[in-house]
Amino acid sequence: MLNDILLAINFVVCSAIFIVLFHFARDGARFRRGISFLAMLLMVSAGAIPIMIGTGLIRQTSIPHTILAITLLVVVINARGNITRLAKPFSR
Repeated sequence: MLNDILLAINFVVCSAIFIVLFHFARDGARFRRGISFLAMLLMVSAGAIPIMIGTGLIRQTSIPHTILAITLLVVVINARGNITRLAKPFSR
């Protein structure tokens, strides 16, 4: 029962992460290959989770994984899909 609820939450949250990143518009910002690769990696990873849940490849999840996904969604929404804002503290 709890596992089914967590799977549903992960499905929705990871789908939302993918959608927010997919709809990011640069609006004249310069192209950065590393940041674009990171955004693509996050999109593929977040987009794979709902597909894997839907096909039955993922049948179990955990509370920490769900909390991690929700936290990532909050951060991505706060950055409005701009991965540069997430990576900025690491730049010199």
